[in-house]
Order: sequence, then structure tokens, then C-alpha cells
Amino acid sequence: MVGFVRRFDPSHAHAFDSVRQGDIGRPFLVRSQTCDRLDPDGGFLAFAPTSGGIFMDCSVHDVDLARWMLGNPKATRAFASGTIAIHDDLATMGDVDNGLAIVEFEGGARAVFYASRTFAHGHEQHTEIIGTQGKLLIGQGAPRDHVVRSDVHGVRHQATADFFERFSDAFRHELTAFVNACRTGGDSPLSLQDATEATRIARAITASLHHGQPQEIQR
Repeated sequence: MVGFVRRFDPSHAHAFDSVRQGDIGRPFLVRSQTCDRLDPDGGFLAFAPTSGGIFMDCSVHDVDLARWMLGNPKATRAFASGTIAIHDDLATMGDVDNGLAIVEFEGGARAVFYASRTFAHGHEQHTEIIGTQGKLLIGQGAPRDHVVRSDVHGVRHQATADFFERFSDAFRHELTAFVNACRTGGDSPLSLQDATEATRIARAITASLHHGQPQEIQR
């Protein structure tokens, strides 16, 4: 459960319930991103060699959300590309600071992922679920609150600083769910297979980034 806290975020959970109720028809496309605020000092570079790469570190969470929202279809193929916009030292690690990926699933569903370590305004994570009768969008613009400022500098709102701030409620709900499962002996809200599949897909995306070719995803 620990790696996939976003399932416990109230906004994502509400969207999941809407999808399951058929509010947007049949979901067939998920677009999701995890974009961290730029660290001008490059402090994260000390962590980068052991992070598994940008897709394993950031996009694995979006991969899990996509599978969850789409009804857990089997992934069949992945393709990724990336670029280094700021942190040139990542080149020696085979990593990038901005990456894009497409994952194909059985039954025709698709997912598009974007990961970045260079956003200037703050941490921005949003997920879009597109169905045959509508779509749902979670987290657009990374708002810290509902206050919009208008002055000589323009119209703006404050952005979320990092994923701790964005998902503080989700971490609390996740811990509560875990403790309840331990106390009652009930099933975990997130299965080991779910965690394994998200990791396998993220590994295939990372391999595609390194090799420059689509990667077939085998069971």
C-alpha cells in the first residue's frame, strides 16, 4: 500500500467512484502527470542514482492510478521519450528531468504520462480520465487553496509546494486503512498484484526510455 497513496486521496477516490458508477461512460484514456517544483540547487541529484529513474520514482504513481481508473486492464506495450531541460548531470545516470510515456492496454484503453522535475511554480499533479460520455479532471493548476489574486501582476493563485502538502490527507487515510486491515484481518485496499503490475509497467517505460524503442510487456 505504501507506494500508492494516491488511491486514498479524497479527490481521486471520488473520481474513481464516479467512473465505477458510469458517470462518464466507458473510460478509455487516462492522462496523468507528476511534476515537481524545480530545485535550483539540484539537491535531488544525490538521490537520483538510486531512484530508479524519473518514471520509477514519479510516474509509477500515475501508472497505478491509470490501471485503477481503467478497471485494471493488462498492459501490453509501452513507449517513452525524455529530455534534459536543466539538470545536465542526469545524462551520466541515463536519466532525464522531463519524460513522456504512452502505455497500451488490452481492450483498446491507453494512458499517457508526463513526469518533470523542473516546474517553476510548484508541485503539480493532475489526472484526467476520458470516457465515452464525459471526462473527469483532478488537480488542474495545483491550487493551494481557492483564493485567486488579481492585481498589477495578473490573475493567479498560490501553488502546492510539494507532494507532502498535496497528499497529506491521503497519507492519513492510507495509514488508517492499513491499521484497520491489520486489526480486523480484512483485505488490504491495495493488492500485492496491483503494486507489482504498476512497477512492471514503470520498468518497461524506463527500458523504452533507455533503448529508444517500444517495449512489449509480458506477464
